[in-house]
Formats: sequence, structure tokens, C-alpha cells
Amino acid sequence: MLAGAFAAACLVVATLAAGAEAPAIVTLVEGPAALLRGAGRFALVEGVRVHAGDIVEVPDKGLVQIEFAGGTRVSLGPQARFHVAALAGAARGTKEAAVSDFYLLQGWSKFALAPKSAPLRVTTPLFGFGSADAVVVLQVQSAEASLFVERGALRLAEGFVRATPSSPVAVGAGQFYVRRADQRGVLQPRPAPGFVAGMPAYYRDNLPERLAGFKDRDVSPRRLGDLAYEEVEPWLKGPPELRRPLIQRMRARAQDPEFRKAVIANMRFHPEWDRILFPEKYLPKPVPAADAAPAPAQNK
Repeated sequence: MLAGAFAAACLVVATLAAGAEAPAIVTLVEGPAALLRGAGRFALVEGVRVHAGDIVEVPDKGLVQIEFAGGTRVSLGPQARFHVAALAGAARGTKEAAVSDFYLLQGWSKFALAPKSAPLRVTTPLFGFGSADAVVVLQVQSAEASLFVERGALRLAEGFVRATPSSPVAVGAGQFYVRRADQRGVLQPRPAPGFVAGMPAYYRDNLPERLAGFKDRDVSPRRLGDLAYEEVEPWLKGPPELRRPLIQRMRARAQDPEFRKAVIANMRFHPEWDRILFPEKYLPKPVPAADAAPAPAQNK
């Protein structure tokens, strides 16, 4: 009860502070980057307002920065795959999300977390963290994820779980945390040499503040076409928490022969699609008719 009331209070404060501002805006794009929205693929450009459900993808070379009302800035670097599952302060049906939920599936990123922003949670395949007054750099790979706290402090939860303020792993300024699949995480006093060598050079600097120049702009992304299966495959093969919300937005793509063929070939990774593609298998079975036995003769 108290935790729910606190989250609601944080949302009210953040909403009042933001006024009519968009909760999140793309303020910097360098190189090619894609926005997966609905069942379409779009070219991401500066000024686009981020919606709940959006997926942002950055190739091997590129950079995207998203800024949030309240001061939080998120930089997505090489190979980043970032899903905005819920966005606090943005209408979602008839209710507003009380907490922003983000999923970083892979790639480099840097978060400048501001305590005045609406509450948030960031989840990766190997650990998660939540709201804090901190600046952190992450790298998420297929079997390993690591995090360096440049400033401030935060708390981590190990595994593919949403973090809470009481998550067990505390990481302070200057510390480095790394976790490999199926192993416990390791906390180190300084970042590993390989992490430093691979980190994008621009992450050595502070993330720029550019939101003021975009508050009065609402730019539409350029549609590139319908999403192919391969473009959403990492998400469709992810944990149920990631893949199931995609069903409704991708349902129309099931009519495309190539998309349908790929879904069927990979059905073991996302069995919930069987009901979408073969609804006849799930129709109620007809009730068997009762045997027509002759009525007993009545004595006259």
C-alpha cells in the first residue's frame, strides 16, 4: 500500500512539473537508427516523440539520445535494442503508467538518471535497476552484461527481473558490475579493461542536454515499410514478458505469407502464436448428441 502510494505521488509530482510536455523526445540521432512502431519500421529522426510500445534499434555505428521530462537522458549506442514497454506520464488506454518500464535487450547505452523524473525501471536479460540519482554506462551482450557507475549509486536485481528500491546489489560511484549467464554477478572496484576499450568514445563525456530545443516540435518518423519477421525475431524469441505484448501489434502481419511461414518455423520459441495462426484448433468441441433411445412404452 505504501509503495503504491509513493509511486502514485511520484507520478503526480513528475506530471505537474512536466506540464504539457511530451514525456520523452528523441533529441539526437547520428547515423542510421530505426524505430519499430506498431507493425511498421520507421527511420528515426530528431524531434520524434516516443510512445509506449516503441522499440529503438541502433546498428553497429550510430547514436540515439532520448530525453525525458524531469531531466533523465538515455543514450543508445552501437547495437542497442531498446524497448519502451511503458511510459509514465503518457496515456495508455484509460490510465497512465505509474512507472516507465524499459528493456535493453543488447548493445551499449548510457543513462543519466535524474531524481525529478517519473519513476522508471530498466531491465536487461541479466540484471535490472530502477530510479536513482546516478550516471551509468551499460553493455549487454548475448551471454554477459556489465554496468559502470560513473556518478552516484544504484541498486541492482540479478536476473530478468524488475528492480525495486530494495534490490539486493548496491553499486556505488566508480564501481563496476559484471554478470555472465547462469552465474552470480561480480562487483569490482574499477571497470574491466575490455569494457573501457570497447566503450564508445563519446561516453567519456557528459550527455548533452538538448530537450529545450524540441519541446515545441512534433516530428513524424518516415515509414520504411512493414516489419519482417527477422526484424522482430529477437523480441519474439525473448521471455514471455517481452514477446506477448507484441502479439496484438503484429497480429495483422500473420496474413503475410512470408511472416506466417517464419512464425510457424519458429513456433517452439513463441507457442502463443499457434492460437493466432490456427484458431480452429481452439474452437469449443461440439457436444456429442445424446443417444436417441426409444421412449419406454406406457401401459394403457
